[in-house]
Amino acid sequence: MDILRKALHLLLIRPLLHLLFGVNVVGRENLEELDQFVLAANHNSHLDIFLLYSALPLNKIARTHAVAARDYFSNPPWLFKAVQFLLRPVWIDRSEGGITAIKEIQRRLDDGRSIIIFPEGTRGAAGELQAFQGGVGLIACHNPDVPVVPVYLEGPERAFPKSAPVPLPLWNHITIGPPQLLRGKSKEISSRLHDHLEALAEEERAYRQRRMAEPHQPLSVAVIGIDSSGKSTLSRRLAGCFEGDSCFIGDSLELFKDRAPCDAQPLVANEVRKWVGRQAKSAKSLAHYKIPKLAELLLRDRLLSDVHRWYRPDRIFMDGSPLLNMVGWAILYHEDAFTENICAAAMDILTGQHVCGKRDPILKKFPELEALRKLNLTHLHLPDAVIFLDVDPVICIERITARGEKVQAHENIEKLTKLRKAYHLVCDVVQQTLPVLRLAGDESLEKLTEEAVAFIRSADNETN
Repeated sequence: MDILRKALHLLLIRPLLHLLFGVNVVGRENLEELDQFVLAANHNSHLDIFLLYSALPLNKIARTHAVAARDYFSNPPWLFKAVQFLLRPVWIDRSEGGITAIKEIQRRLDDGRSIIIFPEGTRGAAGELQAFQGGVGLIACHNPDVPVVPVYLEGPERAFPKSAPVPLPLWNHITIGPPQLLRGKSKEISSRLHDHLEALAEEERAYRQRRMAEPHQPLSVAVIGIDSSGKSTLSRRLAGCFEGDSCFIGDSLELFKDRAPCDAQPLVANEVRKWVGRQAKSAKSLAHYKIPKLAELLLRDRLLSDVHRWYRPDRIFMDGSPLLNMVGWAILYHEDAFTENICAAAMDILTGQHVCGKRDPILKKFPELEALRKLNLTHLHLPDAVIFLDVDPVICIERITARGEKVQAHENIEKLTKLRKAYHLVCDVVQQTLPVLRLAGDESLEKLTEEAVAFIRSADNETN
């Protein structure tokens, strides 16, 4: 029967929704790696439940059950039977209260199944998010290890509003946020989830409709330097030095709220990036290192976009910069052509500020740049501020040796010296338009942090 249900969703319901209304889904990857979840969405229309099923990965359909009011679908009888077969929902009889439904939801969660719930409890006014009922908080409180996935629906309130006798052929947008592991009291959980979904709704409207002010853009700070210069330690420490929400992007992805670490919900791009990064670190030569490292930098840049979109922090601190690292690393492969002018031109191309022709001389000197251009991968992010932690390569090699870990293909004095030179050149180019701080790596961590914090506060004031 599950095969038949999947077939009907794939061959009938989804094509009909796309044909009659149009459906755009953002963030489906946030569900793909989850074995179980509680999907919480706003509710404005009878279409909502079917749109949410259309957004599920196909392998999740049979084990996902929506919470639905029985009286919505009780007439005509054939509709009730169709919904019962296709969705196998948890029915709520609103005349009896929700205790029975809560028990049934828990039974299905205990069975390893997933739930779709509308925390508002009923269809609200078009475009307005009502206060959440306590059910979603109670469910999350009793199941702290089951992630809650916030989803914002826009469009069904116009395509099939409460008062309409028939639906209208209008487009629908579905935004699936990153999974949340919510802990605390049930009322607190409901309130936090409401605030998160409301912020997600505002951000999505700003991105697509441009009717509001531009979406909030966090200050992004890149700490660059050669291997074992201490850039990872410094950038992570800086993330814990500011009020508000900060994010650290390095080998790990970490969130800080008012200086204290807090749970970071998983992002698919980060998991893929970490795997690719491990392949790069295990490369035995620079020739084998190039492709996985390039892929890792591109995924890190994609991760920066995802952090902007899903976490909405006030500041982002990066261990390195995909763009600046990519340009700097070119010195190991094309040292003869590596000049300040070339660095500037490469940055303009990689950020999409300059569109070069097929016969541009720089593409002959840097075939990797030509490949990225052909693949339309030339829209990398330029950080708002750069901190260069300058450390003698001899000291870095001593630190690498002391770690006792496998030495990477480029981790020797000759290549690290070249990279150090490249980063100086990169900073010479960047500081023409952006704030750059160069720190001597022989200072104490406390002194480095103090100087970096003052620099960031100044850069933050300039951007605002």
